[in-house]
Amino acid sequence: MINTDLTSVLTEYPKAKVIRNYGLFGGIVGGLILFVYLAIPMSIEIGMSLLDSLLFLKMAPAFIIVGFYGGLLPALLAGYIISLFKIYFSSLAQVFPLFAIGFISTFLCAVWFMIGDSSTNAMRSNLLFCCNGGMSAVITGWFTLPRD
Repeated sequence: MINTDLTSVLTEYPKAKVIRNYGLFGGIVGGLILFVYLAIPMSIEIGMSLLDSLLFLKMAPAFIIVGFYGGLLPALLAGYIISLFKIYFSSLAQVFPLFAIGFISTFLCAVWFMIGDSSTNAMRSNLLFCCNGGMSAVITGWFTLPRD
């Protein structure tokens, strides 16, 4: 005879939900990170007033759309790898594995699209995009991964 307690619930890891959420939100978060990375320093460098710098907010939807489609494949790959390892976002100790998975998945996709272009500028921009993918994986995981 097995005694079951009503408070103990055995749940499975939501693999499909993690992959879906990373596919939906990973590229969008990456596009917003790229927007903040480009728009704020540009408005400071130009010396725009606060009212004029609000014009940059009109560019945010374009970054969201480009980020979604440009980051769809790396975000899906990161979500798949995260669901394979069954990573929970229980503490800040999970930040490094999420960053590494996002970095590596973005690196694999960027190298695949940049085959044959071995210039130094392409490698530097590839490294920045990979860091963007890593940060996007951490932020997306913070909101979408199950808690332990």
